[in-house]
Amino acid sequence: MSQLGVILALIFSLIIAVFAIANHQPVSINYLYGRAEVSAVVVILGSAILGALVMFLLSLIRQVRANFQIKGLRNEVEELKDNLRNLEGERDALFAQVGQLQSTAAGVETGGAGEPTQKEEVAEEGLSEAEGKDHEPLPSEDLEEAEQERPDKPEDEEK
Repeated sequence: MSQLGVILALIFSLIIAVFAIANHQPVSINYLYGRAEVSAVVVILGSAILGALVMFLLSLIRQVRANFQIKGLRNEVEELKDNLRNLEGERDALFAQVGQLQSTAAGVETGGAGEPTQKEEVAEEGLSEAEGKDHEPLPSEDLEEAEQERPDKPEDEEK
């Protein structure tokens, strides 16, 4: 409890004690099965103590519920952390698979096992355009042919 709460509780208790002492005459209390005459001091202090006890019990119940909730939330956090670790492992495995697939794809593009592609073979042998026609034209070769055959091509572009 905070210091302010303790100070307020002490002040409230002091006020109740002064009030109880000021009202010391006997009072009649009716029970379901009887009747009793006691001093007002006993009734006031007894009521204050009983009220404090009820408040303490209600506070205790609230605290126990909060502790159970905290425990449940901690368990949930641990489950989520485990789930996160599993997902990170799956992500890493998927990244590894993507890397393998990319390296495989790169190997296919180069003809695999270090073999040059058709375009590389033509470029390496220095074949002229006519000599290189025995293979399927690659898309870039089609584009080059189309540019050379274009009649509206200005002379500045040829330079």
